[in-house]
Amino acid sequence: MEPGGKKGHFTFRATAVLLMASAVFELISITAEEPLFGEIRSGLSVGIYHVFYAALFAALGVGLWSAKKWGYALVFVTTAVYTLDKVQFILSRQTMENFIAQQMSGYEEVLQSQGVDGALFMQAIVLTSIVIVLCWWGFALYTYWRRDYFNNTGA
Repeated sequence: MEPGGKKGHFTFRATAVLLMASAVFELISITAEEPLFGEIRSGLSVGIYHVFYAALFAALGVGLWSAKKWGYALVFVTTAVYTLDKVQFILSRQTMENFIAQQMSGYEEVLQSQGVDGALFMQAIVLTSIVIVLCWWGFALYTYWRRDYFNNTGA
């Protein structure tokens, strides 16, 4: 049976398109600062970070689109890498606070006038990060559930 007739075909193809778009956005934001290993990084290290994620997302997109066996394995590798990245973000509270303050620079008056509580805002960022990681793990579980989609398609 062709991959187009297997269950999960639309989901994996749609995900592949979104991952390819994510790869493009990683390259567009190649100079954007990121919180890494307890500090807000810029320059070469953050460029390598963005290129790494762009390559990972592009490879995963190709693997899912073409239903390659290595694409199946790459789902779990990408999920693990992304999880570790988000965990280090969440655990570096001071870095996270500095990064959010930097991103919100210039909007302090608006946030204060709207009564935005800093602690509640931080909790929302942490919760959002956790939900995104859980979504990755949900997709990994779905991939495992639909693993027959990747059978008999070559390397």
